[in-house]
Amino acid sequence: MYTTNENTAQEKSKSLVAHNQCYELLYDHNSNRIYLTIKGFWKNKSVASTYLSDLKKAIQLTKPGFTLLLDLHTMITHPPLVLSLHVEAQKLLVAAGLKLAASVDPADHIASLQIEDMANQSQMPIKRFSSLVEAEIWINSQ
Repeated sequence: MYTTNENTAQEKSKSLVAHNQCYELLYDHNSNRIYLTIKGFWKNKSVASTYLSDLKKAIQLTKPGFTLLLDLHTMITHPPLVLSLHVEAQKLLVAAGLKLAASVDPADHIASLQIEDMANQSQMPIKRFSSLVEAEIWINSQ
């Protein structure tokens, strides 16, 4: 008798799009979801020079009505020019047909305020959470 480990099956449904010191991008084929983790402090746009092109690669894998799970818990306050890069990224997601986004708020209070401002600027449909587990449970229920 052949059995499948559920965790192994779930991991195989995810494709790694990009992974570096600034962010990680995955696409889950089963849930039609982009997983984006923003890491730490970005001094300027050049430290994440491939961010938008990598995001476009992830978007190309999606089907209409895709979702986004955004993990920002380690994000630290970003300079204004870097924030504009994030707003541009969010606008790309919205234009591509993003249905819903769930985000895990940064521990950094100022960064948390920046997330709210970026979502308002980009018109991204987002619900914010304090843990990845909460965010994933919510987005899976939608």
